[in-house]
Amino acid sequence: MSRSPWWLVLALALWAAPALAREPEAPPAEAPASEVPPQEEPPRAPPADAPLRRDYLVPALEGVAVNLGIFTFHNLLTLEPFALISWDTVKSHFDGRAGWTFDVDNFVVNQFAHPYHGSVAFAAARSSGVPFWQSGVYTVVSSLMWEYFAENEAPAINDQITTTLGGMFLGEVLHRTYRVVIPEGGGRVSPLRRLTGVLISPASALNDWIFGGEVSPGDIDAAPPLYFTLTPGLSLTTRLRERTENGPRLLVDQGAQVTLGGELTYGAVGDPLWRYHRPFSYFDASASVTFPGTIMGDIYIRGLVVGAQYGGATSRLRGLWGLFGLYDFGANNIVQVSSVGVGLGTTLQWNLGRRVYLQGTAIVAGLGFAAAGSLGLESKLVRDYHIGPGVAGVLEARLVRPGLGMLRLRAREWQVNGGVYTAPRGFEAITYVTWDARVSVGRHLAVGLEVPITLRVSDFGPEDTRVIGGGGARLTLSFMPDDNFGVTGR
Repeated sequence: MSRSPWWLVLALALWAAPALAREPEAPPAEAPASEVPPQEEPPRAPPADAPLRRDYLVPALEGVAVNLGIFTFHNLLTLEPFALISWDTVKSHFDGRAGWTFDVDNFVVNQFAHPYHGSVAFAAARSSGVPFWQSGVYTVVSSLMWEYFAENEAPAINDQITTTLGGMFLGEVLHRTYRVVIPEGGGRVSPLRRLTGVLISPASALNDWIFGGEVSPGDIDAAPPLYFTLTPGLSLTTRLRERTENGPRLLVDQGAQVTLGGELTYGAVGDPLWRYHRPFSYFDASASVTFPGTIMGDIYIRGLVVGAQYGGATSRLRGLWGLFGLYDFGANNIVQVSSVGVGLGTTLQWNLGRRVYLQGTAIVAGLGFAAAGSLGLESKLVRDYHIGPGVAGVLEARLVRPGLGMLRLRAREWQVNGGVYTAPRGFEAITYVTWDARVSVGRHLAVGLEVPITLRVSDFGPEDTRVIGGGGARLTLSFMPDDNFGVTGR
């Protein structure tokens, strides 16, 4: 089954959005009114005592419309088998003949399309003024509606999990990013920023138009501290090998490719004036796509759901700790992994002195649902992956000298326990590690070198054990708002 737009749109939208976030400078005060070019109007902040306006009906109707539109597309145009339903197939979902189960449909569909679908319902509620946790109800109901009424297949438990949790985490990131580009309160904005907002979160843009920017959930503060980079690059080589009894077997020997990537840190750690008292008032999101040839793509999201701040305005060490929500999607046609979960962790900034800073993140998470495996290029397999609960770890360290450059290590590890939800019994262990060095060549530019390393260890018995590993090298050019490399509150 398939039920969402191509995920490259999301990656490019996230890549392009932050560059448009800054407000234009106001015209000189002494310029005659007739000579002043039209400017974007500032957002109209409501009075402090003004009641929050919310609408609970519009997002419900929009959720039904989105489900009906996607179903109609697949039923009438693409003629997908899953969309050929009848009253009997609908009844079978309720009377036990086709009860809830776990499926292993196409990896991209299950692990990205479902969360993206959920994010639309969630953003529709958020942009109608509904608070974070209440908006999650719309995602739950939208997914249930799809599973019961829009497929002739048995409802999938994993789809319900990924659509709900993945949709909430992804939807909040997209809606808050939209609010950076299109501030709350309305006002006139440029066509380019308006288009960028539509690409980032179509539901948010639609409801801004419907409500005229006059609704608010009241839990998104204005002007968050931000750090972002837009990073086109040239991947020089990618090689992956599989360990066999007869020695290494080359699976991928990919030459030069183009990479488009972006990173956004919202509520950047180190700003003592920012308060992290709402879900996702801090989040870190990144996305990239590499093409042509062996297409590789990823989206990683982690956001503080509930936690506390440590370190004050005069402290050399500042940070956050608490419960983080994670949504990961990494696919490179050989080693792929995706998960949703929550975990305890911290993210910090430490002033080491002599204008040198250490920034770090460490999270250990439990995964309610994860999928890991590979798409073997040497075969026509499309379901070479396993599902189950698991654990994940995130470890990142960045040594920064503002104005000069940075050194960074990013490591992510997932272990998925097979046999819990579906046969066979075993485990998948996926590791992604990236070494990254960047040197400033101007206030807004840096050149760099990345070395990504990938390892998959899969053990499902003597006849189904695989060890695949490899890496590559990538030259990058980063566009940044300044040359601080993410250091804030200095």
